[in-house]
Amino acid sequence: MENTGVRRPRARRAAAVLAAGLLFFGPVVAFATGERAVELENRKLPDFPDLTEGWAVIPKLESWANAHLPLRQHAVSGNAALSHLLFEQPPTYHSGGPPTYPRVIEGRDGWLYFGDDVAEGCRPKWSIDETLDRVHRLARIVRQSGRKFVFTVAPDKTTIHPERLPERFLGKGCMERRKREFWAALERADPEGYVDLRSALLTMRNETGKPVYWRTDSHWNDRSAALYGTLLAEAVQPGLTEGTTLTRAGSQARTGDLGPLMGVPREEIIELWSLKRDGVRQVSRDDSGTPLWFGVSNTSRKAPLFKPKTVLIGDSFTRNSAPWVTPYFADLTVMRSDAPARAGTGQVAERIAASDVVIFEMVERYFVGGHGEMLDDATLLAVEQALREDT
Repeated sequence: MENTGVRRPRARRAAAVLAAGLLFFGPVVAFATGERAVELENRKLPDFPDLTEGWAVIPKLESWANAHLPLRQHAVSGNAALSHLLFEQPPTYHSGGPPTYPRVIEGRDGWLYFGDDVAEGCRPKWSIDETLDRVHRLARIVRQSGRKFVFTVAPDKTTIHPERLPERFLGKGCMERRKREFWAALERADPEGYVDLRSALLTMRNETGKPVYWRTDSHWNDRSAALYGTLLAEAVQPGLTEGTTLTRAGSQARTGDLGPLMGVPREEIIELWSLKRDGVRQVSRDDSGTPLWFGVSNTSRKAPLFKPKTVLIGDSFTRNSAPWVTPYFADLTVMRSDAPARAGTGQVAERIAASDVVIFEMVERYFVGGHGEMLDDATLLAVEQALREDT
């Protein structure tokens, strides 16, 4: 009995030392064995801060270190799983500063929504009018050079499927007010070349009685991606969708992009669809610009193709929809809308100058939040200069 009383404190101390060792040295050992931090929130890892900023660099350095910590994704996953087990809700993170809006909103029936819909609406950078003025400025620059300009807005999932949102969540009021303001302003502006995806998606949702976005993902599903492709095709050339067939091609399990943001991947069974265009064949694909852009060339023996050289600039909605868009074009370049931030404005201006038609897509949350790399002053000036020199 006496020996047992001595061993217990020693055992507790040993466990505490082991836990501390794992906490402090686990990431170091993981790094030495090749483990690296990964992107958790659909955003690239932050760059190392500029040390010349003085004391202002300290919070940035802390954020950089946290983001680049090896094994971080496993810690986030474990924390989320424990929170769901104990409290049946995702963990919350609050630093005592401004409101921390949820990364993911858990709705009814297993539906998940991207928290950035809230954050963008509640912390906007530009006013709605200024954002639309910048779109108009980009359109004017392109059209004055003799090129065609088309633009569209990929609606947020919270806009198309609000019926499964929870009754209450942080930021709901300011998000909904800002959304109403944006769509009303866009309707009043009635811009030339605008493709109304929102109305088309709502119509398809109501007519089919089926979801048009994935339950566990922030994006629309394959059938909606096909609709996006047909709307762009008809916008650049009426009748371009002739000779096109969309057929059901079974189903499969799929893990959406929102579950991993909570640390708990969620799987769902999705419908698969197949797009066929009579006589259309891809003859080449240029991946030399990956991951910023790629190019596709098609030929056709029957179905019509859009012949003018086209650049489609868009975000993840466009990238995910590429298989449903590219078969309509003889010469198409698909470019990331954040390319100006990733590689500078020059490459974007160069791609636009090399094209006859410019299509611009951006998700609703960025219009609502009032920001976008394609609409920054530096990008607009670079495009204007490149097109002026090209004419």
